[in-house]
Amino acid sequence: MKILITGANGAVGSDLVNFFSKNNKVIALYRTSNFISSKFRNKNIKWLKQDLRKKISHKINPKILIHCVVAHPFSKKSNYLNYLESNIIALKNVIEFAKRQKIEKFFYLSSIKIYGDVQSKIQKDYNVFVNPDILGATKILAEKMLELQKFNYLNIRLPGVLCYKINDFRRPWLNYVINRLRKNKFVNIYNSSGLFNNVIDTFEIFRLINYLGKKKKIKNGSLNFAARKPIKIKKMIFNLKRKLSSKSKIVFKKEKSKHFILSTKKTIDDYRFRTADTSTIINRYIDKYKSL
Repeated sequence: MKILITGANGAVGSDLVNFFSKNNKVIALYRTSNFISSKFRNKNIKWLKQDLRKKISHKINPKILIHCVVAHPFSKKSNYLNYLESNIIALKNVIEFAKRQKIEKFFYLSSIKIYGDVQSKIQKDYNVFVNPDILGATKILAEKMLELQKFNYLNIRLPGVLCYKINDFRRPWLNYVINRLRKNKFVNIYNSSGLFNNVIDTFEIFRLINYLGKKKKIKNGSLNFAARKPIKIKKMIFNLKRKLSSKSKIVFKKEKSKHFILSTKKTIDDYRFRTADTSTIINRYIDKYKSL
């Protein structure tokens, strides 16, 4: 497959470039150079500089498109204009390119932030959106833009994503906890008796797109993409502490915060794909994390 990945030198994009380029030709678009686009090279990767706020000018003809570009609260610039430019205008230009080039499949990395104030203990793909923040609101509009297209697409709604080439210790929540455990700092934990599966890693995103990309056609739509088999938060924290040989003090707070798990039923029922379970994803990440 020839695959175009936008935001290719970002946290998620750089991992996908790495995974896909092992057996595919990858066209990697980026706006601003960093150590990934400058140093990461192999014969299957073609790096191209492109400001997606403008029409895509490069003459390329990929079969699969993976759109990773996003403005979020941890972006260097996260004012309302940046959300509009990165989450809406950039997508508009990528959609226009996809139509011109007759892309076979378009994979859009969305977010569970679209749900806003979650009202359910188990968040399903069809639950309503309640008071989403600006990230969630722009993701809702982006999904609606794709629903109007005639090409094959899938909106992949992501929870916290664990990444390998670029590691931001501030996010997602689980990575923040792991980093504090590694540094032997105290950790406050809420909802310790609750279940947790609000996580995925970039390898699972790669597995899904690689699997669906080889099919003749996929069902257009949106799905929550999270780990299977939720685990107890308290058990997860103690396992992490043990695996990291941490001396951190764990404080299990009595106060409750809003808490939910994600349903993965649609991923299995509609796309015949089973994500790895929560423990497997976390253990895989920890094995890599120890070497960082």
